[in-house]
Amino acid sequence: MVEIVFALVLVAMQAVGGADKAKPVAGDPGISSMVVLEQPEYRVLRDYAEPGAVRRMHSHDDATWHVFTLVTGQLLMTIEGGTPVEVTQGQVLHLQGGAKHTFKNTGTVAATIVEVFGKAPPK
Repeated sequence: MVEIVFALVLVAMQAVGGADKAKPVAGDPGISSMVVLEQPEYRVLRDYAEPGAVRRMHSHDDATWHVFTLVTGQLLMTIEGGTPVEVTQGQVLHLQGGAKHTFKNTGTVAATIVEVFGKAPPK
């Protein structure tokens, strides 16, 4: 139990800041991403979106579930087949694993996003 709490504290400490370590996402100007933690059961990403930047429609095909947390900023998010939704700072969304989605930073400051993906157990 202590190991789990310690791991969660480490993830929380790394979940904000560090935009300089994120790598640009090819084909999506103004979007950058970095892996915070990669485990067989889950993955944690930290993403950044500059004002006006658009993350094109994409999916995370190895995900069985997907939690999307907007830490700073504001976005307009569209999940394929759905109506665009305004996402505000602090809001947490649950997407189905592998759901295609896109977002645009509609604010005036860089958006910081933390994403957690559950992965199917190894066979």
